[in-house]
Amino acid sequence: MADRILPHVAAIAQINGPPITLLRVLETDSVKSTPVDPLAWHFAKAEAQAHLDEAAKQLTQLGLTSSTVLLEGGAAQRIVEYTHKHSADLLVLSSHGQGGLSGWNVSGVAQKVIHRAGPSIMLVRSSDESAGERRGAAAEVMQYHHILAPLDGSQRAESVLPLTSALAERHSAELLVVYVATRPEMIQRVPLSPEDRALAERVVVRNMMEADRYFAQLQSRLPPKSQTRVLIDDSVTRALHDLADQEQVDLVVLSAHGHSCHSQWPYSALVNGFITYGATSLLILQDLPSNETRRAMVEHVAEGLTMPARRANGEEGLRVRAHFEI
Repeated sequence: MADRILPHVAAIAQINGPPITLLRVLETDSVKSTPVDPLAWHFAKAEAQAHLDEAAKQLTQLGLTSSTVLLEGGAAQRIVEYTHKHSADLLVLSSHGQGGLSGWNVSGVAQKVIHRAGPSIMLVRSSDESAGERRGAAAEVMQYHHILAPLDGSQRAESVLPLTSALAERHSAELLVVYVATRPEMIQRVPLSPEDRALAERVVVRNMMEADRYFAQLQSRLPPKSQTRVLIDDSVTRALHDLADQEQVDLVVLSAHGHSCHSQWPYSALVNGFITYGATSLLILQDLPSNETRRAMVEHVAEGLTMPARRANGEEGLRVRAHFEI
């Protein structure tokens, strides 16, 4: 299923031609006490490398140059380590890999990588049948038809516009730029008075007027085939999810943070909602350097627990590269 990222990789790479690294981790099971069959492991590595080489060949057919990296160990940890060591700008991964689809919207490996890797992320939904199963298929570039870019008026959210506009123009896709005006929350132990309702309505109307003025100023920065839309809803997340379904959006482009940026978390609540519950492929542009997001307490604790074992095994200071299975 992770092969489905290739058309998306090609689509992004054709915009600015960055170097591409195809990564795969051949996972080891640290729980089992029985030794690994060396011959079986050799064949598994050969098959994995052949898979990587085939993927690189498909990209070559599209005029794109790529390198391959095959690693061993725990998938999520190796991906994160490799991403940090090589300062990757964009990490493209599938929502599900070798384990296949499950009742969870995002696999455990993908979830760990998304929240620890640090750079911009492209999450390709394995459940999207339009991408098709790529293994052994002819090379192709993903064709986007409807791209959604939610904005909240902040410069952080606007940072997605250059790449989003370039993608839309390249694919002759419709770009839908949206602002959701929410009704202000008020304590309602009793029904709102007419004065309270009128006050809330004035706030909504004012936000809509400001949004219209804001979009008028943005118009010159948007491609010709674009729409701006102002919605009213009690929930920004719900409104955007419903819109993505109604408009058959095939890519949502988001800034990792918006107006209310909390640097201790890698993503805003809106972005986390799309990762966890969305059905559309996502391009999340990280607006904060990795050293500005706070590490979770459990990361510090786990690091303290594993360091003595790594010293005992002679691994202190060793930074092993990472993968994502394709």
